[in-house]
Amino acid sequence: MKKFIVTGIQMRNKGSQAMFLSLCYTLKSLYEDCEVIGFAFKTDSPEQYAFTLLPHDDFTRLVFKYKLDRVPLAAPLLTRLAGFSRKTDKWDGKIAEMKKALREADAILDASGYTLGSGWSKKGGEQLLDTIRMAKRYGKKVILMPQSFGPWEWGEDDDAEFLRRVKKELSYCTRIYPREKEGYSSLKSLGLGNVELSADMVIREKTFPEAGDIVASGVTQDLDYPEEGSVGFIVNENLFRIGDPETVRGLYAQMLDKLVDKGEVVYFLNTSGADLDLTEQILRQTRNRDKVRVITGEYSSPELIDMISRFKYVVASRYHSIVFAFRSGVPAIIFGWAAKYTDLAAHFGQERYVVDVRDPGVEQIMEMIDTMGANYEEESQRIKDGLEEVQATSVIEKAVNTL
Repeated sequence: MKKFIVTGIQMRNKGSQAMFLSLCYTLKSLYEDCEVIGFAFKTDSPEQYAFTLLPHDDFTRLVFKYKLDRVPLAAPLLTRLAGFSRKTDKWDGKIAEMKKALREADAILDASGYTLGSGWSKKGGEQLLDTIRMAKRYGKKVILMPQSFGPWEWGEDDDAEFLRRVKKELSYCTRIYPREKEGYSSLKSLGLGNVELSADMVIREKTFPEAGDIVASGVTQDLDYPEEGSVGFIVNENLFRIGDPETVRGLYAQMLDKLVDKGEVVYFLNTSGADLDLTEQILRQTRNRDKVRVITGEYSSPELIDMISRFKYVVASRYHSIVFAFRSGVPAIIFGWAAKYTDLAAHFGQERYVVDVRDPGVEQIMEMIDTMGANYEEESQRIKDGLEEVQATSVIEKAVNTL
């Protein structure tokens, strides 16, 4: 029986959850009786899921980084001390389970999303390098599944030394799949020959579970579905960090008022609890607060895909909410600030609907709203056509065929 470990994932962030689900269920479709184990750094009540999740968090990372798993009695003692300190039993017996999984695994597949590049701290990048070192210690092949890499522009004194380590560890990987052209160029600049450009897994793979498939009980919650043919707004707290907060709030308020005045049914879909306060800040600046509906809850990624599929288009800035929309053939007006947004839009001929939040033009965006309102059916068909092309081959199948 095949056994795979998936690292770099969590269940709270629904984009990360979706990447794990794409891997887990596509692997099971390729190898019917295979076992997929998630090494997750954030998860609540792992027993609720229909798959195995083990805690690859700050504590267990340190144990494996410093090879304490090989010191007799060290791991049980440290686990007891850590559990007592944090008042939790979540680590009880888990080091032994993780060691067993590592010994038996056919390969480690990493789905970190983005940790290695100057948009992230070097400490964050070291986590990915530690995962590769762990794979080397156990003699396992490791593949870095589609995610963002680079650029290498920290501007710090130890950049050259850090990049030397980056190249050394990445050279061990069987395959590395950057999602964006920028990431591909960054990796190739290190002289790596194991790099291949690929779209995001969640958009590229045909296989994806239903909400009931991923929970042990098989029972799903009742959803507050948006009205069919409405317009969805999905905000992102990073918009207010990277763009000017006052400008962003005012821009969203103007878009909402324009759409309500045109007779559109408009929803805010909050995919993260952190976004709820931002939604309220925006709504306080509108003329039509009582006419904008708000859906907030803790939804799984399959549930979010189902909900987003009911919109005729979305105005979105969370990367995987745009992926969820495109996967359902739903067009998007995209507020972004990085290459991952423009590259994603380019797969579906949607570049003209991307706005850089660092320099938003009000007139341009209002025209965009009018254009999308008039052409969303054509854009939907263009996305569906692009989806067929993107999904023509499975990156996960390609990846495991290299093992």
